[in-house]
Amino acid sequence: MLDGVSFIIPIFNKRSFLPQVVAGLKAQRGDFAREFIFIDDGSTDGSREALLPLIEDLLNARVLHHANAGPSVTTNRGLREARYGLVKLVDGDDVLLPDATERLRNALTQHPEAVVAYGESGYYAYAGEALARLAATDTTADEAHLEDALPLFLRECYLGPSNCLIRTEAALAVGGCDEHVFVQDYSLLMRLSTKGPFVATKIPTTLHPQATEGRLNDGGPQLLHDTNLTLLNFLSEHDLPADVFAKTARRSITRAWLWAKRREDASVFSIWYLLRLAAYLPSHKLQLALLRRSNAAFTLSRPVRMSHPV
Repeated sequence: MLDGVSFIIPIFNKRSFLPQVVAGLKAQRGDFAREFIFIDDGSTDGSREALLPLIEDLLNARVLHHANAGPSVTTNRGLREARYGLVKLVDGDDVLLPDATERLRNALTQHPEAVVAYGESGYYAYAGEALARLAATDTTADEAHLEDALPLFLRECYLGPSNCLIRTEAALAVGGCDEHVFVQDYSLLMRLSTKGPFVATKIPTTLHPQATEGRLNDGGPQLLHDTNLTLLNFLSEHDLPADVFAKTARRSITRAWLWAKRREDASVFSIWYLLRLAAYLPSHKLQLALLRRSNAAFTLSRPVRMSHPV
């Protein structure tokens, strides 16, 4: 039997999004205990002050604060604070649809071997559009199937935390997010994929803002840098079959080369292409070293952000 849900909402400079984010949390239907853990990651735009009046009538809500540390560190603090057996991570600009949590709970009830249940997401252009969706009724069937997520994650991060409902025990068992990586999504979900299957559903769960301003996926190098860093650390920490290891490392080094070619006008005579060629040598130790070196391609003309321990 599942117990309650801990909603964990990291916030960094999301003041303009908070009214619709909180509205989505208040709209969650279902007969389950719940708590809401907001963590202000050192915002400088008044997010914390704007949040407090919005949650005055939200039961079991608390607001934590620390100096800016990054999403991975902030998410892990939320995981440690969680009191309930399930955690619902919500990015500070995402809007949960009203039945998302309850329907994902049902999926985990039906599949007790699964560590994560996830659904689909959409987009909203402005606050009014998101709020209107909260009043709409969805009739999507609760069809679900189990999947081995690890092979999929070794290729790419194909879903985000706001789409997911996660067993707290599993998240803590894998150490939460990799705090050496700024962005939290990939490392946490990849680590969880080693603990058991995921339940994939078509349930509409989340609305993301269409605008990329202020988001990490703004077309810059941050997400690609953190993708490769996540894979580097994961390959260093886990014993994978030789062919899977090599293919993952080569794909990641190729990702860095393609970025350098597209954004930095690197040629086939550049170090980035030479690293790609060298990755075909049959040495895991060498491939890890090449992957580590290749990640610098993402920092040539634009800095990336790194985590800072609290």
